[in-house]
Amino acid sequence: MHSAVWSGNALHKVTKYYITSAKRDNNGRLDITISPASGRTKLKPTEQFIRQLENKEVQLLVLTTQPDIALDLNKMVIDNENRYVIDFDKRGVKWTMRDLPVYYNTMKRELCVEVDGVCYTLDKFFK
Repeated sequence: MHSAVWSGNALHKVTKYYITSAKRDNNGRLDITISPASGRTKLKPTEQFIRQLENKEVQLLVLTTQPDIALDLNKMVIDNENRYVIDFDKRGVKWTMRDLPVYYNTMKRELCVEVDGVCYTLDKFFK
């Protein structure tokens, strides 16, 4: 009897994308640029991309170090998952860069980020 080859967690097969820029245009509308983890191309959040995000075919993230964020994340309480790393050099605990998942909120019909249990639309999350 042969066993099937399992290649690992299916989550690792999802293509990761990052919001690399979130600027306002002359009319105050948020203009978002998305890049894959490889960083080779630039995309916009099209309807097709949002459908893929909603179906969990792709994962969209924003780094907490993104300079366009309007919230002061350093003053907010973020859950401890991936917040700190152990410093094996015995120099203390260091702050790590953290990525926050972006999801499509079907009730608001907008892309959102959740920070400390509060849902923010990207329009409120970015400057």
